[in-house]
Amino acid sequence: MNALRLDKSSIRKSTVTSLAAGGACIGLFVFAAYFALLAWAERPGDLQESFRYEVQAGQSFAKMTAELNEQGVIQSPLLFSLYARITALDVAVQAGEYDLPRRVSPQGVLNLFATGQVVLHPVQLLEGTALSQVLKALRQNHFLVDDLGVGFANSDLGALLQRLRLPVPFAEGYFFPDTYLVVKGTKVSDVLIMAHKAMTTKLDAVWQQKNSRMVLATPEELLILASIIEKESGQKSDRRTISQVFHNRLQRNMRLQTDPTVIYAIGDEFDGDIRSRDLRMDSPFNTYKVKGLPPTAIALPSYDSLLAAAQPSTGDFLYFVARGDGTSQFSRTLSEHNAAVRKFLLQRTKVD
Repeated sequence: MNALRLDKSSIRKSTVTSLAAGGACIGLFVFAAYFALLAWAERPGDLQESFRYEVQAGQSFAKMTAELNEQGVIQSPLLFSLYARITALDVAVQAGEYDLPRRVSPQGVLNLFATGQVVLHPVQLLEGTALSQVLKALRQNHFLVDDLGVGFANSDLGALLQRLRLPVPFAEGYFFPDTYLVVKGTKVSDVLIMAHKAMTTKLDAVWQQKNSRMVLATPEELLILASIIEKESGQKSDRRTISQVFHNRLQRNMRLQTDPTVIYAIGDEFDGDIRSRDLRMDSPFNTYKVKGLPPTAIALPSYDSLLAAAQPSTGDFLYFVARGDGTSQFSRTLSEHNAAVRKFLLQRTKVD
């Protein structure tokens, strides 16, 4: 009986030892396989040129893996999926466009997708552009989604204010001209709201920097004058002096008599020439007939023009005319101004 019990005990010990040895072997195999998978994931791939790939919203991981394999970005869909599942990167993938560099590793691909390092597209709002033209350009941009509606007219700026729910008296000019970086699929309204927030921030900051010579009553008036200055000259060094002219005219209750406001009133029908009948047109934007500032801005002003409107230079200039080289000739009296007009118009006629 004792010998039988000893034999059974020996068998049990032998079995346990064998199982332990087998488990250790399996553990070593799993351990080795895991580190082999990590090494594979870090190995540079065979992609010979950079490649742009878009992860669609709601796209399955399996479909994405199959497409990456078809494009030669990854070589083993099975190992790619296994690595992604083990590292939990399969559930961290974010939708968007990605630029995959040449020879990118499977790990590099997944890290890009998981951290959302998507391609950003520049969307530019140009200085001195009327808002209707800005809207047209934005709505034609194929990286953006036009969410303003099929029946929305680019010239209906009142409707735009309501659509965006902006707490300002007018829309024209209230969007800061700059280059905004956005992902593909960004809404047009989101770009406009970004630009509006940027303009209100700039406008508030410039209003705090106004000097004692500024006679404007509100930030809105500053925005209006800045838009006129923007359209009058692209020469930054002249803008504070142009601002001086307009401030002096406002103080003396003189009409501003600035061509850009008339051109804005003419709109799309403007053909490049202002005629005498245009100067007689009935419009609140015709500063040849109406005293004071027009009711709204006429374009998107730059920061330099905002600052010029808030900080007119010291002096008693009342007139200016373009020299034809981008700069302006300033005059104190009407006779001086008329002489300057004749001089520079004659020069331009000779050049033409």
